[in-house]
Amino acid sequence: MSCLLAIKNNFEQYTSSEKKIAEYIIENPSEIYKLSTSELAELTKTSTASVVRFAKKLGYEGFQELKIELARENAINSDIKEDYGYIDTHDSVKDIILKIGRKNMNIIEETVKLLDEKQVGEAIKAILNARKVYLFGVGVSGLIAMDLQHKLLRINKNVQTHMDSHMQMSLAALTTSEDLAIAISYSGRTREVYNCLSEAKKNGAKCISITKYGSNPISEISDIRLQVSGIEKDIRVGAISSRIAQLTLIDILFVGVAKENFDVVEKYLKATRRMVSDLKIKK
Repeated sequence: MSCLLAIKNNFEQYTSSEKKIAEYIIENPSEIYKLSTSELAELTKTSTASVVRFAKKLGYEGFQELKIELARENAINSDIKEDYGYIDTHDSVKDIILKIGRKNMNIIEETVKLLDEKQVGEAIKAILNARKVYLFGVGVSGLIAMDLQHKLLRINKNVQTHMDSHMQMSLAALTTSEDLAIAISYSGRTREVYNCLSEAKKNGAKCISITKYGSNPISEISDIRLQVSGIEKDIRVGAISSRIAQLTLIDILFVGVAKENFDVVEKYLKATRRMVSDLKIKK
């Protein structure tokens, strides 16, 4: 993972001093190589010790090593504008098209870099082996759960979710050790989803979480942790980037499941497509 992406994705885990340092680096990545430890500490109103601790938390020996890595990344990405995602009230329609388009492309690229191949493979295997798959998510994440349910139903998987969170809690109570529970929450801190996954875990079900990158309560109680890029701001315009990242992961899981027994899956897909094809308006 790139250094700058790691700084963004781990932002919520930093102390108040570390957040000041992180914000300065994120806003001025091309300027960091010019600064000494004490200069960065002064600019961020922190201390040299805080700067060194911040670098070590990212896995570097010290600030000098962090500077070198940021300079290397900046040289590679010098022709790419980092922040296309923040919409301004004065933006034209063209600006919005370019910003949202670039933001979505970036979030997909970053999510692909973040995904752990082994964890994704285990998740696919868990879906294939489960007696029944239960999906938990509310709000936008509930819509992501519905999308996965739709995909899995089309290939004849026994899968269930519900848009009502109380109904999801009832479903969680019915899980067994033969089942799979998938919790979807961008923040990883949604109370209803956490409660559902906790109940499923207590009942012996295998648990998968889909959250943003970094430590969070939902991923911590999961057997398999799938994490997408976590650079969405807390105040969001329709949860744009997080939704795109989660949908990308859902598509990866679906294709991974479908390819394992494609001859049979193809028959299911053709059968379900045939049932709705006559509903299309013909010219």
